Amino acid sequence: MTHVDGSAYLDPQQMRETLGGLRAAGARELLVLTEEVELPDGAFSLISKTSQSLGLRISFAPIEDFNVPCDRFLTEWPPHRVRFEAALEAGETVALSCQYGAGRSGLIAAWLLIGAGMPGAEAIALVRSHFPEAIENRLQENWLLEVEKER
Repeated sequence: MTHVDGSAYLDPQQMRETLGGLRAAGARELLVLTEEVELPDGAFSLISKTSQSLGLRISFAPIEDFNVPCDRFLTEWPPHRVRFEAALEAGETVALSCQYGAGRSGLIAAWLLIGAGMPGAEAIALVRSHFPEAIENRLQENWLLEVEKER
């Protein structure tokens, strides 16, 4: 959430309700794509504790806002990918989170769909059909289409 002055804050009760809603929807995995500096001090710790208390496994894999995965992300991604793809293949729900829920979350959602064999343009269109602002710029869109070629 954002204060009127533009600074970020977390409402612990609202966060608990949101994370509880993810868990109630069947999510067991949550991948947070936000950089720690984007959130108030102690936010990652609070998110971790709250998620764990709800039975939601949480992982952090930051991507710079409005950007695509950097080398560090790509190095750390494989175990996350394996867990998320296995969950999706089993028909389970997974959750992705960034600051707004459009760019980075949409990017990774489409990347998972491409990894499951969906053509890139279809993956982008499907994600955008649920959230039109997803994959928020040409950099992200082009990256996904390049990733598809490398498969």
